[in-house]
Amino acid sequence: FKADPIPEGYVEKILEAARWAPSGANSQPWEFVVVRDTKTKDEIADLFVESVKLSRKVDTRFPFSDKYIESIKPRISGAPVLIAVCGDKRLKDAYPKTTDREHILSVSIGAAIEHIHLAATALGLASSWGTVSIFAEERLKELLGVPDELSIYEVIQIGYPAEQPTRSRRSLDSIIHYERFNRSKLRSDREIKELITKRTAPDIYAHLAPKT
Repeated sequence: FKADPIPEGYVEKILEAARWAPSGANSQPWEFVVVRDTKTKDEIADLFVESVKLSRKVDTRFPFSDKYIESIKPRISGAPVLIAVCGDKRLKDAYPKTTDREHILSVSIGAAIEHIHLAATALGLASSWGTVSIFAEERLKELLGVPDELSIYEVIQIGYPAEQPTRSRRSLDSIIHYERFNRSKLRSDREIKELITKRTAPDIYAHLAPKT
C-alpha cells in the first residue's frame, strides 16, 4: 500500500455499503473495528506473522513460504486502515435448525466482506483480507477489546495500491451451467490436484490459472 492517507469519510462510506449486505434472516450479525493507530497495527501485524509461522509447523503441506511471511508485516502495518470484521455467534439461533447455521452465519459475514471490497474498489482504493487463524483470534480479540460473544473473521487492509497485481480467473463459460449442471465442465481430480500442488502462495489462484 502507498502511505497516502485515506480521505475523511471514505471508511464510513465503505462500512455503509457493508451494513446493507444481505444476511440470513436479516440477522445483520456483523460488527466492525476500525484501526488506524500505528502501534496497534504493528501489534496486529506481529500477531499475524507469529500465527502464520505456527500454522506452517502444523500444516506442512500448505505453501507458507518465507517470502509470503515476510510480506505480511509491511502489508498490515503499512495499510492506512484496518477493518476487523466480527460476527455475533449468538445469531446462529435466528436460523432454522434444519439448516447449517454455522454456514449461514459465515455466508452472511462473507456478504458484508464482499461489500467492503467492492466499495473500496469503487472509491479507487485497494483492499486485502487477512484471515484470522486459530492461533491468533483470542489474542486479537484481547488486543481489540472484542467480547467473547463474537468471532473475528477477517482483518481487511485498505489503502491506495502501490502496484496493480496480476490476477487470473477462470473463463465465464467454464463456470456457467444452464438449466442443469454440465458435467463436461467439471474439473477433473487431476486438474484440481495439479492446481493445489503447484500453487506458490496461500492464494490458490494467485499464480496459476486453472485449465479451461
